[in-house]
Amino acid sequence: MEINAKGLQIGYGDYVVVEDFDIRIGKHDVTSIIGPNGSGKSTVLKALTRLLRYQKGTVFLDGREMAEFAPKELARRIGVLPQMHTAPADFRVKELVSYGRMPHQGFFSRLSAEDEKIIEEAMRATGTYHLRDKSIHEISGGETQRVWIATVLTQQPEILFLDEPTTYLDISHQLETMQMIRRLNQETGVGVVMVLHDLAHALEASDRIVVIKDGKKYSEGTPDEVITSKMLWEVYHVSGEIIHVPGRGKPLIAYRELA
Repeated sequence: MEINAKGLQIGYGDYVVVEDFDIRIGKHDVTSIIGPNGSGKSTVLKALTRLLRYQKGTVFLDGREMAEFAPKELARRIGVLPQMHTAPADFRVKELVSYGRMPHQGFFSRLSAEDEKIIEEAMRATGTYHLRDKSIHEISGGETQRVWIATVLTQQPEILFLDEPTTYLDISHQLETMQMIRRLNQETGVGVVMVLHDLAHALEASDRIVVIKDGKKYSEGTPDEVITSKMLWEVYHVSGEIIHVPGRGKPLIAYRELA
């Protein structure tokens, strides 16, 4: 599976947020989209998942215009977890996760044995099975985020889109969430596209990184190619150094001062 977007212009009315934007997303990869606040990261993710209509350009999924897909057909190929999400107060964890099976069901269908198996597998994969009978509002923020990821996984998408999945989480839950996402990618082969603010997370978890600055793509490549002192200065206006520690697979970022 592959998503190709070319020449995208995206905005709201007359206000253009992103222009002349190209990206290719492959199944099995973890791709992170980074950039300063207001640069257009979430806007790009919304356009790539048909949550927002783009003004110019094209988005193809396996060579077919994404606009041609019926909603349920598209939901069987891609899963989307927006930054803001809510559930009714009386929902139990398993009940919420089961809603991920809707793209695979007909009207008024009941959950089949296969559905039940997929729901259980998604909860076990995200470490939420033990929470299955709890109210969604009884559990912690980190647990809630894992439950929502389980819900999207239950769709059995080929690519999972996550908009700032660590927002509002403390450090331990941020690390837990990022490790889980990487593990899901490695164990199931599901592709992941994330909008991230934390560059350390992007370095640790990504196969590819796309940098957006002022509504345009600044660079794209592997973490080592993209996360550089030059990029930190030109995109974030921060002086910093990329440190390679012997015996450690991924480098560290040492920030020095603002521009």
